[in-house]
Amino acid sequence: MSSYLSIDPQYLASQYTQIERAGKDKLLSTKANQFTSQLNAIKKLQTSLKDFSTQIKDFRSGDNSILANTASSSSESTLSVKAGGNAVAGSYEIFVEQLAQSHQLAMSFDPNAALATDGEFTIDLAGNSFSVDMASLPANAKLSDLAAAINNHADNDGVKATLMRSGSETFLVISSEESGAANQLTLGFTPGGDAAGADITAALAAKQELKVAQDAIVRLGSDTAISVTSASNTLTDVIEGVTIDLLKVQTGTDSPVSVKIGQDEQAIKDNLKKFIDGYNSVVGSISKDANLKNDSMARSVQNQFRAVFQGTFEGSTLYSVGIEFDRNGVLSINDKRFEQALAEDPAKLEAMLSGDAGMLAKLETTIEPYSKNFGLLGDKQKTIQASLDLVTEKQKRHDYSMELTYKRYLGQFTQMQVTIAQLESSMGQF
Repeated sequence: MSSYLSIDPQYLASQYTQIERAGKDKLLSTKANQFTSQLNAIKKLQTSLKDFSTQIKDFRSGDNSILANTASSSSESTLSVKAGGNAVAGSYEIFVEQLAQSHQLAMSFDPNAALATDGEFTIDLAGNSFSVDMASLPANAKLSDLAAAINNHADNDGVKATLMRSGSETFLVISSEESGAANQLTLGFTPGGDAAGADITAALAAKQELKVAQDAIVRLGSDTAISVTSASNTLTDVIEGVTIDLLKVQTGTDSPVSVKIGQDEQAIKDNLKKFIDGYNSVVGSISKDANLKNDSMARSVQNQFRAVFQGTFEGSTLYSVGIEFDRNGVLSINDKRFEQALAEDPAKLEAMLSGDAGMLAKLETTIEPYSKNFGLLGDKQKTIQASLDLVTEKQKRHDYSMELTYKRYLGQFTQMQVTIAQLESSMGQF
């Protein structure tokens, strides 16, 4: 067999190229893996913080709280109740004497009659008035155009105009959006030169009051009752921490509705577990990930969390009410101390946890710079991504350089094969 036939230029070029590129391949691959791992770890931390922040906001929104209370009504069809975390356990008797209503007026018009082309239609709501210039309506305007002009008026703050039809009549119905005796409507019309303005004047004179503007009236207590009025059927300040929705008026023969407020022990336990799991998930994502253990920003998050838990709220430490964490930052609850604090002063405990200057508020403030999309962790991701992109670009340039190297080796070994073949051919002639 000829010696030149034993030479495989492609194989040799590939082997020599691989030897030449191996060192830098390993270096770039190591860096790429390092930056990818760091990027994924920071993304995971940011997601954990976002989830925990959402959980905290849920605990602080509306009547929500870690300290859940239960509320019951003996007549859910008459009134419903919801207790917030700062509600105090107790029993109450409530009699619904009157529901709040918004004011509603109706004017009758002939749907076939032309609408006045001038004059001013004025609406006053609780002392705040605005006027619709009839001349501003489109040509051959209809009653629906007047209703639209009322609803879209720049100075309209709480008035709604709609149309109702009954037989040969069309009614322009004007309503206040808010209920209560103070939200009284007054309608007026200043005619212009168009005789059709007389129809509006007549409609105003014959207007009907569909609903009277009135406050809700309830009586608290069964014997020496306290009378309470409210512009709304939702009462939020009659019993502290309790929201009452009035649904139906009671008659003289009805018994007062019994409302009972108490601690929802199971819900409190569930909320505590949810909070602890959420916090420990964040801490765990740091302590269990080698990429975050030594990361300065991740350590900063841990240190700021620790500062919150070591602080005082309402003059007391969280440790004193059973909230404690170990040296690794893992949170736990001492049931005995927590239950004692809850029994002794639930209002103080609620303020410590969910108040405006409480634990949850401080944690939310701590998390916010890190969790938002364009925050500290977002900036860190951009920095790491830029480093990863740079490595990727170096890998591309290295790949291109090695392609040229391969072609160079291929040319050299191919030429070697040709040269050997020529020499063997020449020697065969002797």
